[in-house]
Amino acid sequence: MHRFTAFLPLLIFASSLDLCAEEMYDYQADIAPILDKYCVQCHGPDKQKSGFRLDSYAALMTPGDSDETPIKPGYPTESPLVEYLLLPKSDDYAMPPEDEATPTGDEILKIVHWIYEGAKSASDIKASLPIETLLGEEIFSAVTRLREAGAIIHKQGENVAGIVVDLQHSGASLSGSHLEDLKSIATFVRELRATRLEGSAAKLDWLAGFDQLSHLDLRHGKIGDDSVAALNRIESIEHLNLFGTELTDKGLNALKVPHTGKLFIGQTRVRARSIPGIQSANPNRAIYGLPNLNATLDITEEARSNSSGFNPIPDIEPGIQKSSTGIRHSFLVCGRFTAVFDENSEVTWLGPRGARDGMVLENGNILLSVKNEAREYKKGTYEIVWSYALDSRNKELGTVFRLPTGNTLVVERGVHPRLLEVDHQGAIVVEVPLLPETDNNHMQTRMARKLPNGNYLVPHLLAFKVKEYTPAGEVVNVIRTDLESLGGREAENWPFTAIRLPNGNTVVNLTHGNKTVEFAPDGSIAWRCDNSDVNDRFQDPCGGQRLPSGNTVIGSYAQRDPEKTKIFEVDRNKNVVWEFFHPDVKAHQVHILTTNGVPVYPIYR
Repeated sequence: MHRFTAFLPLLIFASSLDLCAEEMYDYQADIAPILDKYCVQCHGPDKQKSGFRLDSYAALMTPGDSDETPIKPGYPTESPLVEYLLLPKSDDYAMPPEDEATPTGDEILKIVHWIYEGAKSASDIKASLPIETLLGEEIFSAVTRLREAGAIIHKQGENVAGIVVDLQHSGASLSGSHLEDLKSIATFVRELRATRLEGSAAKLDWLAGFDQLSHLDLRHGKIGDDSVAALNRIESIEHLNLFGTELTDKGLNALKVPHTGKLFIGQTRVRARSIPGIQSANPNRAIYGLPNLNATLDITEEARSNSSGFNPIPDIEPGIQKSSTGIRHSFLVCGRFTAVFDENSEVTWLGPRGARDGMVLENGNILLSVKNEAREYKKGTYEIVWSYALDSRNKELGTVFRLPTGNTLVVERGVHPRLLEVDHQGAIVVEVPLLPETDNNHMQTRMARKLPNGNYLVPHLLAFKVKEYTPAGEVVNVIRTDLESLGGREAENWPFTAIRLPNGNTVVNLTHGNKTVEFAPDGSIAWRCDNSDVNDRFQDPCGGQRLPSGNTVIGSYAQRDPEKTKIFEVDRNKNVVWEFFHPDVKAHQVHILTTNGVPVYPIYR
């Protein structure tokens, strides 16, 4: 309901003597400064009253809690932003509130005219252009040549003008012509990954034109102290990764960038005793360098109930995400070490070694199966707020999954293999005996999940079966993974992760068999993907996830080559659309949390 509709045209007409209705306004130049001054404090990244954000052009086109967008281009009288600005201060919905500064009449009219003219934003229109149009034919030809040399180059996002350049470990082979091509696109580049640079390329003089660069990854290159002057010229850097380079104390002392942000110097020639003094000289810049990974993991395991603010993750090398379409994920990975990576591939939380299963709960707490316990860690801490320990009669605790009821699904392996639902007080409220068809404790089961019908889906590796159990323990359905069309038992298609889809199909990761197969309800193959489709990226696939997009995320647990993918994502056409690289990750389980800033729901089955 728009209570100002009747008098708004009169207001606009009365003011037209002072504000020319023919004047064209632009979001960045004319409107953003007004909103920043009066509105963003309550409708920005830190606070969003009524679900509205007004700190970007995209936010103005995004619905709030009422499912209305703040503005409707061309129709100021139907735009909630204008309505709230014109309400009397006594109204609960008035914006800004009564005790805050209010836009002047001329400023409100500028917003009204801008909306009436179509709510244009020249920079955002430009940002929405495809990369070849954005750069122009001549400059885009440089992109084409770099791509032919193996580089991945794409826009940061569909509506972002900046581009990402990933040279894919080709730094050692960069030629002079490649550097000239990079210079020609320099002003558009916001993120650059140029690892393993050698020779003249490692001097970094060619970076002089990258004046909009925010993220620069130079890890494992021959970058020494003589390259620092070139880095200091890039004032825009917010994230600088010099992990594994030849930087020394002298170079770090001279390095001024990033002025604020993150600097990674692990495994360089910088001495540990030099870091505190350099850090104190610029407290706005976070320097990540110590302790080493093994010491860090020891600390987290000792900190079983520690909720203090210590941060044990400074020396962990950030990962690398690659996607030709600009996909970025944040995710939890369980395995060799357990960690939450953000969309910049940095570790934001580090858990104990050897987690077998896990998920991030909606409240931000982290649920893990680790050290034969199910543990729930309080968000952002190492405080355990709930736990269940393995029954002493059994040998291993595998599955852990929080159910919508608040109960936790766990599976025990051993003499008495069983599936349990445990309530928040630690009491067992459901117990289902399992039939793994083997006495090999470790190989009895993997990732069990509860189905919407109340039954349970349980992979049994050495039985070559995914069994569906009722709460009474009756097996009502079996999916066989030793089909002749999959190579029979000789292929060792041991089922590890089984995910029931809304259409009734079941996605199964077949470890050792190096396949992901989607089975129809009758057990036939509806879809499959193996190493012949993805250039040998499958290496003992364990954990996985089917995303709402229909893409499938797969963890290659046995991949030990630090240069090869540890987690990858394929679409229905078996194209690899996203990959994650990290030398220390072994992905026993993975839980994707966000994609390009958007939460991934449902969590996973």
